[in-house]
Amino acid sequence: MRKELWSERVDLFEPNIYIAFAVEIEGNPTAEALVAAAEAAFAANEITMSRIVLEADGTAYYERMDKSGCRAETTEQQDFRALLCENEKKSFDIGQGELVRVFAGDGRMFIMAHHLAGDGKSITYLLEDIMNALAGVTLAGKGLPLITAASFPKNAKLPVFFKWYADRFNRKWKKSGRAFGWEDYRRIHKAYWEKHSSRVLCESFSAEEVKELRKRMKEMGISMNTFLTTAFLAANTVNACIGMPVDARADGNRGMANQATGISIDYAYQSGKTFAENARVVHGKVQEKLRRPKNRYFILQFMPLFLPTLIDSVLMHTYDLYENETTHKLAQILGYKGGKTRELGITNLTRLDIPDVYGGYQIRNVLFVPPVVSYARHIIGVCTTGDGMRVSYHFMSDADEEKEHAFFERAVKTMRELL
Repeated sequence: MRKELWSERVDLFEPNIYIAFAVEIEGNPTAEALVAAAEAAFAANEITMSRIVLEADGTAYYERMDKSGCRAETTEQQDFRALLCENEKKSFDIGQGELVRVFAGDGRMFIMAHHLAGDGKSITYLLEDIMNALAGVTLAGKGLPLITAASFPKNAKLPVFFKWYADRFNRKWKKSGRAFGWEDYRRIHKAYWEKHSSRVLCESFSAEEVKELRKRMKEMGISMNTFLTTAFLAANTVNACIGMPVDARADGNRGMANQATGISIDYAYQSGKTFAENARVVHGKVQEKLRRPKNRYFILQFMPLFLPTLIDSVLMHTYDLYENETTHKLAQILGYKGGKTRELGITNLTRLDIPDVYGGYQIRNVLFVPPVVSYARHIIGVCTTGDGMRVSYHFMSDADEEKEHAFFERAVKTMRELL
């Protein structure tokens, strides 16, 4: 059964689109046992049993296969950064169903997933499936719960102005645009990764430190997400815009798919105010966006208003592989070109919605690394388990590494000063 890409279309030609998880596993599982468990998890999820079909007219959809095209293999490599840098340069063969790669060693695992396999929360559910299979649990099959136009509450419907706005671009695009194929998919990946390589910085907070931080946040009347956001805004007061993915699972399903929306706030840290005062302003801005359904679900409804091939062209144009006046204007409006690129994005998966313990096995030191997508320069990834919280900072090799290290260290220092 085919299921068309809708809100996910922006991920199809995005070259930097890989979600990564590094996990340590207590209980002495062998690499071979982890590979077998990963293959069982692939078989249990419709999305990891699907491939992406891209038709000549630009239509793209998930299509179920008889056998998963995802990969699981053993590795002697223990450095997740080396695995990330090696594999990001090899484009995923999503047309043959390669949406996830799993690399397993004795007591450790590295998961790298194309965003078309799902959002960060989806990959944690894949991790849960792998661990359950490792523990001998028979996995139940899970469908593909894609976001559609019918997924939103009635009060989230966008004003008709936005459709008129997109239609203006669509009419022009129909006269001058074209469809893009797999050769273009490979071309944009090659062009990007020939000039880029991932850099990832990490910091860990123990369970006791997380408990203390939560106590301080309660005193300030803010959330952990606000705390983290404010700390990074404080580290560079030039940053005035920060983006945040938000879970859009209205029914609480545990299926794998892109089920995240996103919001952004504009705020520059005010040095004349205390951290708590700045944090409360940030918290208020975030909550205001989340309270308004039109804001909360805006991006999921706005992007599909544009023709799919026009969206593809924006990515091709971003990396100087395609020229078109309509494309150029839209790329600037969306922040892919023209200096509107968002400086900072933060994805906080909070306390992972999965157990830590599976029979005789336990996951520890889980690290989440979101992708540095084309409309953002620097990305923070955060996840918490029973043994503490890990924070990753992902940027590209073309950045000033000394400057990026200093920025991350300032943010970490701010967080630790509140302990």
